[in-house]
Amino acid sequence: MRSLRARILLSMALVMLFTVIVTFGFCSSIVYRMLVDQAKNQLLLQLDNAVGILDGGSPDDLEPSDLPLRFKNHQFNAEFYIVDASGKVVAASHDRLVDRPPPIRLKTENGTATLHGYKVRYVSQTMEGYTVVLYAPERLLKRMFREALRIVFASIAVSGLILYVIGFLFIWRITRPIAKLKEAVNRYDPKRGVLPVSKVGATEIDDLMHTLQSMSGRIRNHHENQIEFLQHVSHELRTPLMSIQGYANAIRDQVVTQDKGLAIITEESYRLVRMVDRLLELTRLESPDLPQEDQTVDLNEMAAQTNDLLAASAAERGVAILWNNEKTLVTVPAEQLFQLLINLVQNGIRYAKTEVRIRYGYDREGWFLSVEDDGEGVPEQLRDRIFERYFKGEGGQTGLGLSICRRIAESMQAELKYEPAESGGAKFILVKAYRGLY
Repeated sequence: MRSLRARILLSMALVMLFTVIVTFGFCSSIVYRMLVDQAKNQLLLQLDNAVGILDGGSPDDLEPSDLPLRFKNHQFNAEFYIVDASGKVVAASHDRLVDRPPPIRLKTENGTATLHGYKVRYVSQTMEGYTVVLYAPERLLKRMFREALRIVFASIAVSGLILYVIGFLFIWRITRPIAKLKEAVNRYDPKRGVLPVSKVGATEIDDLMHTLQSMSGRIRNHHENQIEFLQHVSHELRTPLMSIQGYANAIRDQVVTQDKGLAIITEESYRLVRMVDRLLELTRLESPDLPQEDQTVDLNEMAAQTNDLLAASAAERGVAILWNNEKTLVTVPAEQLFQLLINLVQNGIRYAKTEVRIRYGYDREGWFLSVEDDGEGVPEQLRDRIFERYFKGEGGQTGLGLSICRRIAESMQAELKYEPAESGGAKFILVKAYRGLY
């Protein structure tokens, strides 16, 4: 019973069984009441007939055949006895009752009583000099009741079976696409493209299939990106390793001087270490368990610390680092935001002509942090790719800096975007909504 189809069918069977039991109970009660009412009406009808016979004759003129009780497919005669003014039975359907006290003690004109150990239903009427009592054994009603119950039960059972078959076919038709979808998912391979499924006409299932198709497309894109990422990593790691190997061999073969060879090997080693560090940082940022410890920090102090760390490398290129110098408090994962700012300023120094400007503050959206340079900017045709892994502009290093910045922004639930600066250079803006603003 693990499959959805089996569970639905079992649930439907249990519900229908409960429905049959409840319906049979209600129908039994209704049928019995109908039989009782019909018996009472028949007895009252024949009581009027008996009174009419006695009005024109004597008690001996009344016979059981004069008092037929008619039911559907059944007919039998009512029993009777007549009591005179002295309290004795003067006539009866059974001779053994004559000249004896009445067998039924009448409490009401109509009701039930016990006669010779059997329950009977009776009606009575007092006329001049006589009391006429008609009765019918309860066992006759119960016999007709059992026959009626068999018909009712058969009807309910057949109807329930037909409904179950219809429900079974309907459920089979509804769940069949799910079974096919399960098979398709089990056979799915990202290398083969989007999950192949077709519409079935049921809105919810079609929506589910559309969602799974969309998910399979994202899985395929992720798979392709992973392959592309591994290819880039292999290529980027191979380049410094080949340089290190080549110059090591050149030093051994005395093709280049030892100082020149070691200088290049050292530079390529640093490049390799920077690349591995960036890869590790990117992997850490993509972890779903990345800790997010918010702290209240001053963006003005963070900009000053950035200047302290990068002023020397900026001065080597003749670039000045400028910032607002205004206190701006925000609540963020401070370490990650500082890393993002360092990466953006380093990127700006690499392409700036004379200055890199850090701006921050509040606006209608929340708070913002921007870094802009007065360099050449990013060509329009490349702006959609600058946040991709291993995309390197002219003079770029690992091609991972902006990708790491974008991932940091996403982990902060903020948006990092690019736009041309007024000076013609590049401008990167981090925007954070009002949540987290002080």
